[in-house]
Amino acid sequence: MKGWSIFAHSVGMVTRNLSEAMRVALVPVLIGFALIAALIMTSGLSMDTMTNEAAMEQMFQEDGAGAFFLTFALSILVFFITELWIFVSWHRFILLEEYPNGWVPEFRFDRILAYAGRGIMIGVIVMLLWIPAMLLTFLLGPLAIIGVLGTVLFMVVLIYRLVAILPAAAIGRPLTIGQAWEATRGSSGTILVLMVVIFLAQILLQIVSGLSMMVFPPLGIAFQLFAALVMSLVNVSILTTFYGHYVEGREIG
Repeated sequence: MKGWSIFAHSVGMVTRNLSEAMRVALVPVLIGFALIAALIMTSGLSMDTMTNEAAMEQMFQEDGAGAFFLTFALSILVFFITELWIFVSWHRFILLEEYPNGWVPEFRFDRILAYAGRGIMIGVIVMLLWIPAMLLTFLLGPLAIIGVLGTVLFMVVLIYRLVAILPAAAIGRPLTIGQAWEATRGSSGTILVLMVVIFLAQILLQIVSGLSMMVFPPLGIAFQLFAALVMSLVNVSILTTFYGHYVEGREIG
């Protein structure tokens, strides 16, 4: 099944290039965490404060909710910029063989901005289609559950047929929505199988993480962080494989 082949190939991309994966992702992740920690510390927040309802209420009364939400918004922005930095670097490494030079991958602002713009474009398209689709679904009455499931599956297929524009933006070879849709013609079945495989892989990782936390919590935390980083790169590799196979015509080895 091609869906399984794409997943296995994407996992292989990461495991075969684990050293390069660490060079692409490790330092940006550390920088992102450091910046978020600095934002939280300068805002006066702490883990004790965030888990103490009375302390949170007092902070809101003294400083207002605006300070908290500004910190939260800036932290989310830092998180997404860090993610896009990693994604763009990984796409370029796989598709252009642009090897990381040292431990800090080049921060390509133009490609990151293009990547973010394409991502927002896909999000807008999905929302514009999702709202009328759900309204139509609820008119089905007793068949609403089937309609919701069908809508979700359609959206999953739609998103994956459009995401080829993301790796294209990362490597500087712009692809239109129409070109991406045409290039991925006939891939719906593959996408659905791929989604099932990803879902099962996530469940397996959660089970292993839970067991490791029960046996030795520090090891469990380390495993969860490592697994999250690897799965993030695997998901980006899936987009890379999708683009390479359907747009560039590469074989799935």
